[in-house]
Amino acid sequence: MSVTPELRADILALEVVAAQGWPAPETARLGDWLLRAGEGWTRRANSALLVGDPGLPLTEALDRVRAWYAERGLPPRLAVPLPAMANVDEVAAALGWEFDIDAEVLTAPVTPGPPDSGVTFAPTPDAGWIAVYRAKTVPPVGVRILAAPDTVTFGSIVDGGRTVAIGRGVVVAGWLGVTSMEVLPEHRRRGLAARMLRALLAWGASHGATRCYLQFESTNEPARAFYRGMGFTRHHHYRNRVWRRDAR
Repeated sequence: MSVTPELRADILALEVVAAQGWPAPETARLGDWLLRAGEGWTRRANSALLVGDPGLPLTEALDRVRAWYAERGLPPRLAVPLPAMANVDEVAAALGWEFDIDAEVLTAPVTPGPPDSGVTFAPTPDAGWIAVYRAKTVPPVGVRILAAPDTVTFGSIVDGGRTVAIGRGVVVAGWLGVTSMEVLPEHRRRGLAARMLRALLAWGASHGATRCYLQFESTNEPARAFYRGMGFTRHHHYRNRVWRRDAR
């Protein structure tokens, strides 16, 4: 699918911002591509972000990606922004890189709002926050990744002394990135996710953000409906591919 140069540049610029909001502890450059490794914790921190030109023929560049991850004992993964990098996605598929997931990227304007006294913020994730996080555990490398950006916060809603809802906000280059939105199953359908999102938007505005982005897997229809109801619109999507042939 062809895209205008303006749209392509906009997509790639937002992907670069999002990468800075979830920074891997080890990175390397292959031309414009960003190779990321974080001891295997999360796809975002352990995939090659394919933005722009790798400075090599695509087949050779993808071989370099495979070798870089193999050296670290990690499965080689690609994060391919679409439709901006559709040509690379087609080449990778033809070479045997297998589809893993598609993820939606939605955006919305950020406007100042009143604080919510029931949402507390901290500069690092505490035990209560981690207990609600979907993985139920965050290793040391995960804490490093989550808390690494200069302007980051961890929101919590506590009920009866127990953390029941969480979210994370990070501001980079005027963008607020919202991640790690979770509500305990028994506390859902009470408006806690909306409260957390509004509180994060207000926090982002107070730290200079004018726009917000967030990401979720394309198969997550409840997330799609919720975020659209909160005023978010689709910006683009990206595809994760993984190389499994060497493991067979």
